[in-house]
Amino acid sequence: MHAHYAILAVAALVLDFAFAQPAHHRHKRLHRLDLAGVLHGKRQNWNDPSLYAGVNWNAVNYGNAGAAPAPAPAPSPKPAPAPAPAPAPAPAPATPKKQAVAPVPAPAPATNSNPQTGSGKRGLAYNPSSPNLDIFDSYGKITWGYNWESSPQGLPSKYQYVAMCWSGSVDENKWKNDAKAATSGSGTHYLMSFNEPDMKAQANMNVGPAVAAFNRLMTPLASGNVKLGSPAVTNGAGVSQDTGFKLGLDWLGDFFQQCSDCPIDFVPIHWYGSDAADFKAHTQKAMNAAVVNGQKKPVWVTEFQCLGQDQGAFLADVLPWLDSQSQVERYSYFMASGVSLTNGNGVSALGQKYAST
Repeated sequence: MHAHYAILAVAALVLDFAFAQPAHHRHKRLHRLDLAGVLHGKRQNWNDPSLYAGVNWNAVNYGNAGAAPAPAPAPSPKPAPAPAPAPAPAPAPATPKKQAVAPVPAPAPATNSNPQTGSGKRGLAYNPSSPNLDIFDSYGKITWGYNWESSPQGLPSKYQYVAMCWSGSVDENKWKNDAKAATSGSGTHYLMSFNEPDMKAQANMNVGPAVAAFNRLMTPLASGNVKLGSPAVTNGAGVSQDTGFKLGLDWLGDFFQQCSDCPIDFVPIHWYGSDAADFKAHTQKAMNAAVVNGQKKPVWVTEFQCLGQDQGAFLADVLPWLDSQSQVERYSYFMASGVSLTNGNGVSALGQKYAST
């Protein structure tokens, strides 16, 4: 009896030695949550793509019950298809869904190469809250756009994008790289500088610092086919109680005097008011003031909006007038977002009037 037990014990040891694998040779089955770092008590957002940035998806176990692969570089859980037409049956595809949704449509570059340099004056002032601007494609008057930024962020390539250096404190390397991308390609391109430097809540720059920043950030980008805009001032008057700076065209006049050698090719202005007559009078005043080093410059009205009378009636009055002014080179009504030129995901009645009449 004892001999039988001894024989059985020896047999068990032999079998264990023959078939067991040393611990250091066992392959650890990979699990996507182990790889993502969300097991062992860590409470993470599993849908956060940054958690999976370093994952080798071909080595991830999606719950298949088959034996783990050998320790060599992990093959796909589903065997590579043989030349025979019938694929080997498997409970689930080896390629994870992440790869299945990889984008394959026509490329949409982050920067607009400005293939169009259209002669039309009318543009779109937009921002990230604007709807898909393709909604304006069926209207014939829009030719360009800007967004107070240095990269297009959704402007269709059929419209020429105009980048802006918003203030003197932008990231200089990013600005210059974005500006070069926005002005690549043939044709004439444009760059705008500082947004309402005469306002504390905007670029907030007195004339002297603005001149220094213009020469540092804008002047090196000037070329035969890259035109530079002066800072875009408000239609304020007098002196700001917040900053002590001059406002509007008075600020701009001092800038032209101190930046007389600056390569300024056009003059952006802003206007907000209550009626068409005041708008025309201010724009005419700006055209008279747009003289740099003895040379009259084109005016761009890059922000304007009527806050008083009916906006449709206002546009019906001022749009033909703007189009008739040879010194007004471009303009953009405020704005392609909210309930002005757009309405939800479509073009509003006002937007239709602006984009087609």
